[in-house]
Amino acid sequence: MTSSAVAGARARARTSDLPRLATAVRSPGARAASLCLLLLFWLACVAGPVAQTLTMSRRVAVEGVRTTLAQAVVDALNVAFYVPAVVAVLVLVFRVVFVRNDVAPLLVLVIPWLWIILNEFMRGGRVSPQMILPIGVALTFWAMQTRVGDLKLYALLAALLTGVSMTLTVVAPTLMYMPQSFDAASDKSLTGLPLLAGFFSHPNSNGLFLVLALPLAHLFSRWYLRWTITGVILCGIVWSSSRTALFGAVVWLVVMLLSLLLRASLRRVLIVLLVGLLATVAVIPLTTTDPEAYTERGAIWQFNLEQLHGAQWVFGLGHTWYVDHYDLLKAALSTAASHGHNVFVHYVVTGGLILVLLIALVLLNAARIAAWLPRREHVASLAFLCVLVAASITETAWRTDAPDTLFASMMVPLFVIATQSRVTATSALVRLSGETTGEALVRRDGARAQSRRARERRNA
Repeated sequence: MTSSAVAGARARARTSDLPRLATAVRSPGARAASLCLLLLFWLACVAGPVAQTLTMSRRVAVEGVRTTLAQAVVDALNVAFYVPAVVAVLVLVFRVVFVRNDVAPLLVLVIPWLWIILNEFMRGGRVSPQMILPIGVALTFWAMQTRVGDLKLYALLAALLTGVSMTLTVVAPTLMYMPQSFDAASDKSLTGLPLLAGFFSHPNSNGLFLVLALPLAHLFSRWYLRWTITGVILCGIVWSSSRTALFGAVVWLVVMLLSLLLRASLRRVLIVLLVGLLATVAVIPLTTTDPEAYTERGAIWQFNLEQLHGAQWVFGLGHTWYVDHYDLLKAALSTAASHGHNVFVHYVVTGGLILVLLIALVLLNAARIAAWLPRREHVASLAFLCVLVAASITETAWRTDAPDTLFASMMVPLFVIATQSRVTATSALVRLSGETTGEALVRRDGARAQSRRARERRNA
């Protein structure tokens, strides 16, 4: 085969891939639909805490006890999660029939939930809609191809919610402060003020909500927006005095500094950091022997892990074990023992080492996908993943059921990152070089092929 024939074959091969690149370019309507979807999930997760805060006296509230919401709020929560599932089916049919899309990221992402459902089914337990809904949410984001850049909406909403909660805490403290230790300054407070729970039932929940939105502020290209939103969120984290959130903020700062100091090796360094944090999630509870360590989390970890024997380490004790044995945990430990306070402990108890390894697989695959993205989105995605894993050391920062108060802040960004296809990432990189449409890609590759053929004729 002559050199000109080889060049022609390569040009045709590149052209055959152009329809895939062209489909990754979104219309304004598609972008608006993605933003509306993100807003819908965010509202569904914060609507309950906000409604409870504004419609009941928190002075008589008790931590850990749920108050029945108005039926209208319950209906809104259900609609907010089931309607997207229907939309996802319709969009899925369209994509399977008309669009070539990479299904591998979706399959990897939903594996932990498939294991949870299978494990519970084999035990003869009840497979609830709350276990299945996250698969529908992941399917929705895969079908809609929501972009990582759209997640800047979550950073903006978190800053707005923080600003409102801090303002109301000053002007209406009886509305915002929780009873017991939250309504008075404690030794834990970094500001000398009562701990900021915001619209949530605990300062730690507020801190987790904010620290997971913090990396997404990096998606704003305008520096004044980026640092204003970052500053508001950091103020809320410091006021909450959540140690987990503060540690997550330190990890975020390390990622930001690395992004300024490193260029070519940044991706490799951030992957190493993520792997190190993942190992820490398992190592710390397994090696902790002091019951009072990590604000008495040592006792919770030891008691939880002592419940596992033999094959239970592999398969766990069941998805609802913490709910079914809350009275035992409360009597043996405290009311704070309703979960494992560590992702490794919590999910090795409920789903065994199989579930823990599947969660790690999802996080590592999401990091691999993030490496395809443009630099700003790549840094924000890896910062989010690192912060999520850092928070998993001392909190159960992985939500498997939906709807959940922190599901939007913890899982939705992960779902968006983990369902990015190489087509989308390649298209984003092309847009950065000035090409914005599929037709422009055709013209560019056609011009390159023509120029190459002209050079070959001259050389001949």
